[in-house]
Amino acid sequence: MAGKSQTLKGTLPAQYRDIFDLVAYDNSVPRHLCFAVLRTAKLTKSTIEAIYESSDTRSQGYLTRDGFYKLLAFTAVAQAGKPVSDKSLDAYRETELPIPTLCNTGELKRLSRQGNPTEFNFTYAELMELDSLDLELLPGKKGLVFKHVEYTLSSKLHGSSVTRRYSDFETFHEILLQRYPYRLIPKMPPKKIVASTQFIEGRRRSLRQFINLVGRHPIFYSDELVVFFLTFNGSDVQSKLKDKFRTPLDEFVRSPLAAKSRELVTADVHVSMEQSRTQLRDLQASVFKLYGILDRLISRALETAEDLRMYGEELGRLGGNAQLKMGGDSEWGKIRLQFREMPTVFASVSDRSTQLASENLHSSYETLGEFLSLLNAFEALMERREKGVLREHQAAYAKMQTMKKHQGRMSTQKSVDEQDLQQQILQQESEVTSVERRNFFSLYCIQMEMKLIFANLSMLPLAVERLGAAYCRNHQELHSMWRGIVGQLSAISPAPSPMVPEGKSLDLPSAAAKR
Repeated sequence: MAGKSQTLKGTLPAQYRDIFDLVAYDNSVPRHLCFAVLRTAKLTKSTIEAIYESSDTRSQGYLTRDGFYKLLAFTAVAQAGKPVSDKSLDAYRETELPIPTLCNTGELKRLSRQGNPTEFNFTYAELMELDSLDLELLPGKKGLVFKHVEYTLSSKLHGSSVTRRYSDFETFHEILLQRYPYRLIPKMPPKKIVASTQFIEGRRRSLRQFINLVGRHPIFYSDELVVFFLTFNGSDVQSKLKDKFRTPLDEFVRSPLAAKSRELVTADVHVSMEQSRTQLRDLQASVFKLYGILDRLISRALETAEDLRMYGEELGRLGGNAQLKMGGDSEWGKIRLQFREMPTVFASVSDRSTQLASENLHSSYETLGEFLSLLNAFEALMERREKGVLREHQAAYAKMQTMKKHQGRMSTQKSVDEQDLQQQILQQESEVTSVERRNFFSLYCIQMEMKLIFANLSMLPLAVERLGAAYCRNHQELHSMWRGIVGQLSAISPAPSPMVPEGKSLDLPSAAAKR
């Protein structure tokens, strides 16, 4: 037996202590890790949320030992089909508390790595599993006077589907920045009063990119603001967001790590951070170039598709010319007959080329764009820190130094003014200490966000793989369509076409051969 709990009436099983000791760091378990443990219990999303809310009654964002024991007890009663409430635990006042069925010890050990705040133990595959979000445009525009578009936002994690406007995203973005000023938060796409169909589609893709990066962030995905935005199904979303998160305390105020923030960063943090920043800027420049090249590839593919359409139309006009006399009426008649069908044939090729470029190439384009958004968000984060906490720290320290110099110039005789100044110096030193903690906390967060970027480096080979797969699919489908055109025209062609035989491929020179 593990003894008694201060908040639970029953006897604690030894397993409670073992599980807590396995996943806790500094005698607490953060919210996101609690959710990771709860998901292994195979309960519904709503039950998991109810268990955590009933355990973290003060909304601290983490659970101490007693709170985590309560979470385990609630998990066990929920698995037994009982409601998540203190009343359900009354049956265990004089006996041992129930033991929940969770994952094995090996899996708990893997999850426990998430509890160490100085380590980032998510792979790209694990980040992708946190949630998958989709954003689709609803048909038609809404509003009596000022027309606007709406989107359907769906979350795989929460099993939810809600309707959102662009302005809802704006409010959400603003509050998220206030809650997490030292985290990677991608920029919002621009707003436009009179927007074209192309602009609206581009903005939808950007918003989907933004919400996926937020929804797959290890800190954000279980945050109550994010959960609310992804699941609230009522009207007037902006007002509800502002009311519920009217005074959003930022992460530094809410985090139990703030008090020991100096211990969370290495001694050479400033040097290593500048080195990493330089590396990320170089990476950002390269990814930006790749993104531009891919954008041009898509544009050229769409231009080629349009040129093919015009090519077919011109053949059709040529085939409609009954006055042209070349090689005899019978020969020209056969050619005219085939050419009159070319606008429809080439239009099919053009349409399919456009569709393939839009769907297949855009997959690689969006993957690369998502990674570029992360890199851009990092640069914006560094600027926020320099304009915010770093400047505050410098100003507070300079003010304290000025006060101390003024104190040194004052008479050695104790006076009311000197006593007041001494009190002000003490207050200012306290403020400097608080700002220093915030400064170190911001450095800690930035270190973790850099690790998040490096975990997402897998997006680069994924984008290349998707580009290659897109071209393979495009060429396979278009090859079949072009074969049909060649076969159709072979009857009137004076010589056979030098085509690659069916089932064979062109021999491309290898890199070794080039060398």
